[in-house]
Amino acid sequence: MYDTDQEQIEAIKRWWSQNANWVIGAIVLFFASYVGYNWYVSSTEQHRLEASTTYEQLLEAVTAEQGNSEEQDRLTRLLKTDYSDLSYASMAALLAAEAAVESEDYDAALTELNWAADHADSALLPVIHYRTAMVQYQLDQLDTALATLDKIKGEGHQAVTFELKGDILLAQGNIDDARSAYQAALDLSSDQSINNPYLKIKLDDLAVAE
Repeated sequence: MYDTDQEQIEAIKRWWSQNANWVIGAIVLFFASYVGYNWYVSSTEQHRLEASTTYEQLLEAVTAEQGNSEEQDRLTRLLKTDYSDLSYASMAALLAAEAAVESEDYDAALTELNWAADHADSALLPVIHYRTAMVQYQLDQLDTALATLDKIKGEGHQAVTFELKGDILLAQGNIDDARSAYQAALDLSSDQSINNPYLKIKLDDLAVAE
């Protein structure tokens, strides 16, 4: 307690002389952090918006009546170079891989799919792995394709995964395991109310072949 107001004022002056730098520094740090955080949020949102716009332009180039392969290539490169931290880049690589498959350039498709796998988030990986296995199957890399399919996790992808696994096993001459894979795919398709008549045909063909 202070006996007079003057003593209280003097005590405040002493405290301020001892702590002024710390107080000012804390205030500056607080405002710098606040401004920096808001800049980061704004910059991140702008980055994402630019990537989204570029990807929409890519879709327009892909779906154009005559197609625009040069524009598609340019926008794909832009997304992979400037926005590789976002899923738009991986999806662009998937589109490039699809175009390469349509041209039967499976090596180029595999290159795009490997890039997509290296940059994708976990939600997109099952699709990338499945398409990679399909390309490896086309390239007759059968053991590698089976190993790629084994990377796929999640019940939502199991039916198509088992069907492709059956195709690969059949190509290897492994009839019994191919039948088991087809049957698993058929059972899962039924559980998920998916109508896939080709699975039944594949199973029937195996029975006829035997």
